[in-house]
Amino acid sequence: MNWLKKNSYIAVFVAFTVFVISVLVITDEDIEQYEEIVIEHGDTLWSLAEQYRGKMSTEQWIGFVKKSNYLSDEKIVIGQQLLVPIEKRSIIAKQMTEDSHSREVANNN
Repeated sequence: MNWLKKNSYIAVFVAFTVFVISVLVITDEDIEQYEEIVIEHGDTLWSLAEQYRGKMSTEQWIGFVKKSNYLSDEKIVIGQQLLVPIEKRSIIAKQMTEDSHSREVANNN
């Protein structure tokens, strides 16, 4: 305890470093981009998560969408617009990459 009182600046530095590392680890760097989608008949947050989440957990993805779109629950309605994260390894991100590559090839010809 005496050491801690004498070296409080070191303890603060260590606490700050742990905090910064925690934030970096928690932050999902796999999110490549965001897309605004329009809800269609049959869409649920769970079905959308399967398309867009990549390796994120379904719960994590749904939580992010709820927070980003100010949703109080999981209820979504047809025609509603949502901002959703698209993870690098998701099905949609791969399709978008392939589509943009196809457009580039077509434009170059």
